[in-house]
Amino acid sequence: MALFTVIASGPPSVYLKVVERDFPAALKLCEAEIADPDEDRGRLAMRAAIHVLAGDSARARDEIARAQAVLESGLDQQADDVVALLQVSWVNVALQRYTDALRFARQATELTSVEKDALLGPTYLAALAEIQARAGDRIEAVKTLRRLLAMPIGSYISIQQMRIDPVWDPIRNDPGFQQLLAGKELVGPNK
Repeated sequence: MALFTVIASGPPSVYLKVVERDFPAALKLCEAEIADPDEDRGRLAMRAAIHVLAGDSARARDEIARAQAVLESGLDQQADDVVALLQVSWVNVALQRYTDALRFARQATELTSVEKDALLGPTYLAALAEIQARAGDRIEAVKTLRRLLAMPIGSYISIQQMRIDPVWDPIRNDPGFQQLLAGKELVGPNK
């Protein structure tokens, strides 16, 4: 449930708007409540993540606090729900509760590790890297990204994506991250 996957739970155009850094348009696309409670929790997490990327979490604090209450109640019902753990992670990043964000993201990654699930495990590992980057844990974020980029296929991350996705802005100038960007892509047509 990397950011792309959190945002992909909504209309596909939301991630496009995020990559274009048109955050108001991305928020507008996921404005309407959804009747299905699980899908609406995804929408709330998506909005919290977009607020983080837009740098306006403080202005959206009331909305994010409401999202936290809804998302944590869903997590209370099913404590091992990996998706819910990652959604709550993004809400905690939005509230600048970085220790909690990292704890939830690590828990999600442990529940569905790469070793346990070769298909979804890398997605959750990418989500952990995003939370690490956003929570100020640059060294660990780069280590996690290095591990992901060394995987053949299915890691749900690429150097090309890392170049344009605003989720990586906090570590964009980090020498380790820059070294990753200069590396060779192991997936896709340029491998």
